[in-house]
Amino acid sequence: MKLKKLTALLLSAAMTIGLLAGCGNKTSQPSGGSNAGQSSGGSSSAGQPSGGGDSGDSSLKGKRVRVVIGSTSTGGDSYMIADMVTRYLGEEMGFNGKVDPVGNAAALDAISTAKGDGTTIMMFHDMTFLSVMFGAVDAKYGLENMTVGPRIGQNPGGCFAAHADAPYDSIAGAAEWLKSNPDKTVRVNIEAGGASHLVFAAYWLWIQETYGDDVANRVKAIVGGSTDEKKQRLWDNNADIIYGDYSAFSEFTKEGVDAQLAMKMMDPADKIEGVDLPTMADNGVTFDGAPYVYSKEFAMYFPKDMDQGILDEITAAMQKVCENPDFQAEMAAMKYKTVSAGDTALAASQEFIQAKSDTCKKIIDIAPSLDSLT
Repeated sequence: MKLKKLTALLLSAAMTIGLLAGCGNKTSQPSGGSNAGQSSGGSSSAGQPSGGGDSGDSSLKGKRVRVVIGSTSTGGDSYMIADMVTRYLGEEMGFNGKVDPVGNAAALDAISTAKGDGTTIMMFHDMTFLSVMFGAVDAKYGLENMTVGPRIGQNPGGCFAAHADAPYDSIAGAAEWLKSNPDKTVRVNIEAGGASHLVFAAYWLWIQETYGDDVANRVKAIVGGSTDEKKQRLWDNNADIIYGDYSAFSEFTKEGVDAQLAMKMMDPADKIEGVDLPTMADNGVTFDGAPYVYSKEFAMYFPKDMDQGILDEITAAMQKVCENPDFQAEMAAMKYKTVSAGDTALAASQEFIQAKSDTCKKIIDIAPSLDSLT
């Protein structure tokens, strides 16, 4: 019995020392009142990063924070970026964050009905506003009905892919091939209301402008499916070109891949660091007279009545995360881009997201309906 008591005392002392060590170097953030965070069954806990943060005082310190994303996948860029940001931000602010991959409509609903105390955060990319503008979700989820928070990163890796033996090596080449083969069509698998829908619309409008209606009308959209389902359609010859992420395609472009699965990547919408692959702009694709360039922009979103003080704390903490060399290295390893602390600042972020949504709307307003493209 004495031995058990001694062991318990030693464990208690060790835990106390550990807690005191973890609370060192506190920052002087204001402490505001907020309710306990929400948790979601089935969501995965974000572990602690290896370096950086000071776990300082904040309104969210010690709380549980639910981070919803507009994807149901735990293997895509939406989850990967949200997981990284949640780990580093949680360490910086001292909260316990969980990433909950609930899907686009559910994430928008969650953030529109959440309390404005910072315990529910939406981290997602441009589909946040694209899905509204394309009519894929209700207009009540528009940017004017939520609070745009700090930017958290970019993914320039969206690109097209075709079977390795396709008779073209770029999407511009596919249009040329169609011009020379008037009895052929090209089927492109995209996701309605998302980045792939927008990029496809820009591509289709460029074909129409460059080659006319005959060629453009033989470029057809196939709508729906996860990245894995898109790849399967390509392998089963139910699609000719698919749009997805560089990281999801690269393993099927290597030597030794089974002939049925072998793919070629084409035309990323933006330059991918360290990847020697001509972009859409390099291959002459334009929109509104300028080379077409597009990266998915990831940001935080909050309820419309978000507490301004807590929002400012989160923004300041995110600025520190963006300058953390360990965070920068993790993002670069996945071919994602970090943004500067200045770009992450609240006013700059809100202005950027609004301007980008306005640019995207120009494409959406003149693009044919998806019904006519399928």
